[in-house]
Amino acid sequence: MGRKIVISGWYGPGNIGDEAILQAMIDIFEKEFKECEITVLSFDPGYTKKTQGVDAVMQYPSGKRRWLKSILSLDIFATLKAIRECDLFVMGGGGFLSDWQPNVPKDWLKQFKVAKYFGKETWLYRIGAGPFLTDAGRETTRYYIDNYVDRVSVRDRASHDELVKSAGVKKSVEIEIDPVANICVERYMSGKKSTKSIGIIYTEYFKNRFFRPEVRDRWESLFNAYCAQIQAVIEQGFTPRLIFFQKSIEEELAKKFLDIFGDSVTVEFPGDYKEAISMMESSRGIISFRLHGNILAYAMKKPFLPIIYHHKTAGFLEQIGYGNDSLRLEVGDGENWRESEIDIEEWRAKTVKFIEKIK
Repeated sequence: MGRKIVISGWYGPGNIGDEAILQAMIDIFEKEFKECEITVLSFDPGYTKKTQGVDAVMQYPSGKRRWLKSILSLDIFATLKAIRECDLFVMGGGGFLSDWQPNVPKDWLKQFKVAKYFGKETWLYRIGAGPFLTDAGRETTRYYIDNYVDRVSVRDRASHDELVKSAGVKKSVEIEIDPVANICVERYMSGKKSTKSIGIIYTEYFKNRFFRPEVRDRWESLFNAYCAQIQAVIEQGFTPRLIFFQKSIEEELAKKFLDIFGDSVTVEFPGDYKEAISMMESSRGIISFRLHGNILAYAMKKPFLPIIYHHKTAGFLEQIGYGNDSLRLEVGDGENWRESEIDIEEWRAKTVKFIEKIK
């Protein structure tokens, strides 16, 4: 019998990028540890079992309401049993470790204390970290990692510096590329030829309540830039194929685009990362705001135009040697990424240049 591994992360809500991370990690561990048994801590165990084909139990609760629900449903006992019986407890990947939302570091990292209580080997695996904006966030992160984590790896240099230089973590921190860059996309590709379409992966941004009020006001400018970019794609003779990675939070945004552009665009909601890869395969190129839209395009060897809104995207581009002189767009709030103005004419021009390169 192989090692029993528990993987904990933001899995189950159906976000295409996160589910692709999970599948990539499963692929890695099944190759590294022959005949391993994997159990995932998921916010929707049924979805995870169906999509990834591995065992899953409910994610470890945080907050009074989730704790009460977990106890009343008896889910907590299955979760603790999975941790108690595993050989290796892994948290990752994804970019969850930041105090931009103040409770996040403790809510997640305390799971390592539980795993160590049961005497387990613990890994914090290929995550994105930062920004850390408060002393409390830095201290919490340093405390849990230095005391309860055996191995730490991050997906880019900026995350390394956030842990070591900002949070003051003493543990050795390795840098390994985001797992999705190594996902075996070929198994989900049919070899079909690309159509005269551009896959576009957007999400709402600047609307989160944790942004400063003056930053939240920038959503309208970003939406207008999205629309200008879509129009530029249409004018170049391509069909904008809008691929949304999380229907539950992006359906309203999709409707807005349909109201404006009608039949000139197509809107798609892939049910999982496999469907997303299939949709992206038939596009000539990819324009992506979402990090894992860019990473999947890279894994598929598709040309892509990245929109950088966070150091995690810049870190990935650095990892793959995507130079500063290459086409890119930037959207910065001054915390997650450097402050940058949204110039609609720049969006148009770079979109046209991107399409001219792949015609």
